[in-house]
Amino acid sequence: MVVVSENQHERSLTFPQQRTVVILRDTQRLTWGEIADRVPNRLGERPSEWLVANTYRTFNRRLGRVKYQYKKCGRKAWKVTEDVRKFIVERLLALRKDNICTSTMLQRELVRAKHIELEASTIRKILKKAGYKWKPRAQKRKYSPEVIAQRLAFCRLVLRMTIRELRIRLSLALDGVVLGMPPKNETERANYCRYGDTHMWRKDCEAASPELAGDDPYGKQIPIGRSIPLWGGISEGGFAPVVFHPLTKKLDEDKWVAMVRGGKLVAAIKMINPISKSGPWHVLCDNESFLRTKESMKAYKAVKVKLWGIPAKSPDLNPVEKFWGWVRKQMRAHDFADLRAKRPVPGKMAYTMGVKRLLKSQKAQRVAGNIAKGLRKVCHEVVHKKKGSASRG
Repeated sequence: MVVVSENQHERSLTFPQQRTVVILRDTQRLTWGEIADRVPNRLGERPSEWLVANTYRTFNRRLGRVKYQYKKCGRKAWKVTEDVRKFIVERLLALRKDNICTSTMLQRELVRAKHIELEASTIRKILKKAGYKWKPRAQKRKYSPEVIAQRLAFCRLVLRMTIRELRIRLSLALDGVVLGMPPKNETERANYCRYGDTHMWRKDCEAASPELAGDDPYGKQIPIGRSIPLWGGISEGGFAPVVFHPLTKKLDEDKWVAMVRGGKLVAAIKMINPISKSGPWHVLCDNESFLRTKESMKAYKAVKVKLWGIPAKSPDLNPVEKFWGWVRKQMRAHDFADLRAKRPVPGKMAYTMGVKRLLKSQKAQRVAGNIAKGLRKVCHEVVHKKKGSASRG
């Protein structure tokens, strides 16, 4: 398959013809008209004397041809075929929903499927020409009327509470997360550290696309050898981990019930709850299936814990989600610093200890407390807009 083709005007001179012009002028001292009679253009016609003279004047003897000034003449030296352009855009649309799809990934896809090598910068130009830009992920979800009603009801409930009542009610905002280590491959590591999961190739008109918004699919892709899964929560008192589970990304009912009965959930609540030390406690969480099984509910009752559920498809109403975003940002900055300093990627145990130090730091505790206090502000935005949406700042 032809990957690239040279784009020249049909009445221009080929490279061998350009060299002939220079040879005839230098060795035989012919006039421009005499040279034009001997050197036909690409159509086999007699070129203009101006073209012959300009070819001689702009001929680069080191390159053996005329060095085009593309910005001045608007001519492009190379042109990717339409088949390749179409393949790149199609693979982007297929991959970006489930992957952090970058130009480097599309470069590998092109080599694997078509045996074609293109520079990543060329692929970025193709995407930009097709209307795609490297922009933050879609910022606004679209909600059904039922979900909007649920979100408004939740937010109005929060706003009816006094500050003290909300502190008592928000004993712990709970959720799980899968944090990731950088890959050891040099290219993959640079890709991971420089881009991360906050941006994607999308068009301006896709800012409100639900399938492109809000999710973090990258944790699902990271192999378990580079994953650091944990469950934890925040309140106005800071952050407390519930459990690190490095062997599996997901918890099941049996493991969760054992941890609740073993006191790990209550210990996390007591660590950061500034109001109640004896219960009962309310835990704000999403609708993960194992959190709400019959056995799980029995375990909560035994330790004086009550669940406070957020509406469906509403991670923005669980403050701990914003805290996970801050943690990822801090880790990404640390990973990028290691990359620039050419330090090797640490082992999983060492990296996990670094994550634990970050979570225990005074800064993390202060950030977690401030985020928990910001729940009222988020709820106020949702109620004020009356469409169930809020900013994702």
